[in-house]
This record gives sequence, structure tokens and C-alpha cells, in this order.
Amino acid sequence: MKLLRKQREPKRVTEHADTVSSAVKELYTQNQSVDWARVSESVGLSERECLEANQFGDGKARWIYDPDTFSWDMANRMTAFIETNYSPPLPVNYTAVSNYMWIERDDCFKMAGLLRGEMTWTKDVLAKVVELRGQGMKYKDIARQLSPNLTAEKPS
Repeated sequence: MKLLRKQREPKRVTEHADTVSSAVKELYTQNQSVDWARVSESVGLSERECLEANQFGDGKARWIYDPDTFSWDMANRMTAFIETNYSPPLPVNYTAVSNYMWIERDDCFKMAGLLRGEMTWTKDVLAKVVELRGQGMKYKDIARQLSPNLTAEKPS
């Protein structure tokens, strides 16, 4: 029975995408922020369903890893949201993460990968390693340039 309910929820969320997006747009236009409890109450869906359904994204920030400005506060906030709402085997809905953080979806996806220690070793990444090494940078400092988990001491 639970499995059947899970299969219907995405359709329910999809059916309400326009209504949720309109409510979010109205709140964001008024306040430059979104109160998901108000959206939930106005459309009759749970907050998580609203986060998953919303397609409005004007004003979302970018989140690109920069070792000089990286903050564990944002990273921990995103990780806590994912752990609370998408425990395994439930797949993470990065649209919901993006709406919760008000960060571009692709940036949330990439940062979550970096935080899990995932890295795609592309030609560009390897070229950057060679360039930084050629400048005399130590490997531990190069690692910090690539990912917060390669050298940073994460607060517990």
C-alpha cells in the first residue's frame, strides 16, 4: 500500500506545479523570500510537495565551489535538509533542494556531489592540477582548490 502511495505522489505534485509556482512567485515578488509554510497552507500540499512542485526560480543564487569563500554553514544546511527529507532508498529531489536553498538546481547537485567526495576527473580538472602544480603548489593545497572534502576539516 505504501508503495502505491509513493507512485501517486509525483503525479499529485506535477498536477499542482502551476498553482504552487504562482503562489511562490507572488510571495517572492512581495518579500524577496518564500515562506514554504504559507505556500503549503495556501495550496493544500505539504511543504515538501510544494518544494518539489515549484518551478518558479527567479532570483536564485549560484553556488560554485570556491575554497576562499566556502562555508560549511550552507553545506551543512543542505546536507541536513537532504538527510531529513530523502533518507535512502528515496532518491534526492534536487528541485526541492534548490527551492529550499534558493540556489540554482545544478549548483546544488554539483555541491552535493563534492560534499559526498565525488569528483569527475575531466580534462579540465586535470589541466588545472597540472597548472597549479607547475606554479609550485603542494598537492594538499591543490586538493583544497578542487573540493571541500579533500582537505577541509568538517566541523561535526
